[in-house]
Amino acid sequence: MPDKNIAENLITVLRYEYKTYSEILKIAESKTDSLVKNDVEAIAAISKKESKMAEQTHKLNQAREQIIKSLAERLNEDYKTITIEKLSKLLKEPYKKQLEEIQKEMSSLLAKLYARNEINKKLIENAIKYLDFNIQLLAGPNPVSSTYGKSGLEVSQTNNRSMLDIKY
Repeated sequence: MPDKNIAENLITVLRYEYKTYSEILKIAESKTDSLVKNDVEAIAAISKKESKMAEQTHKLNQAREQIIKSLAERLNEDYKTITIEKLSKLLKEPYKKQLEEIQKEMSSLLAKLYARNEINKKLIENAIKYLDFNIQLLAGPNPVSSTYGKSGLEVSQTNNRSMLDIKY
């Protein structure tokens, strides 16, 4: 049996990761609301929060990787192929049960986060398409109105000025 402190440390780090990802899910949900409301200031504030949370998850990920590496060495397992599921089978109670529970909770949470991020991605893509359409509309040439000559035939007009009078 590996050192029980290492197993306890792994469970503690996984719980912190779960809390962090739960907070990220809340942030993603508020981001959806802000995207729907087109609240640019709120989106900017949320982006800052997301950056801080990304740093935190990176640090927790590094800690988890170090602990798993130590556990793998003590269990004579290959660090690169060991998973939480495999670890839960190798460890004894109460760590086995705790790891299984955390794995289920984390999988469910990450699935929810993935779904929410897909919604936000679609909202952002739609906003970008809308902005691009408006820019094209403003920067494109003015619509040509028909002008008729003395003979009653349409005379072509080449007015390529856009609604935005930009000089380069």
